[in-house]
Amino acid sequence: MRVSGYGEFQQMRKLVQKEDALEKDKSGEGRAARAASAGDAVQISDAARSKARLRQASDYREARVRNVREKLESGTLVTPESLRGGTRKMLDALVAGEL
Repeated sequence: MRVSGYGEFQQMRKLVQKEDALEKDKSGEGRAARAASAGDAVQISDAARSKARLRQASDYREARVRNVREKLESGTLVTPESLRGGTRKMLDALVAGEL
């Protein structure tokens, strides 16, 4: 059995696809689709990049908090308050003649 008009249908389909591709090119959507179909390509959204940065920052932050906590527990952390307190003690000792 032969279906007549199939070749004409194929030609019309190709024409419509070309027109769609031209419209997408004008809006910028077609370039990404062609690049992906030409070879393997990956596009990472801005949201995914932000999430990745947050994950990395979270790991860094956890390590930093752990480090500060260890210094606080061992008494080796120098803070502005501890510097002021130490300076005050030294000045008091100097005035009292202890130094």
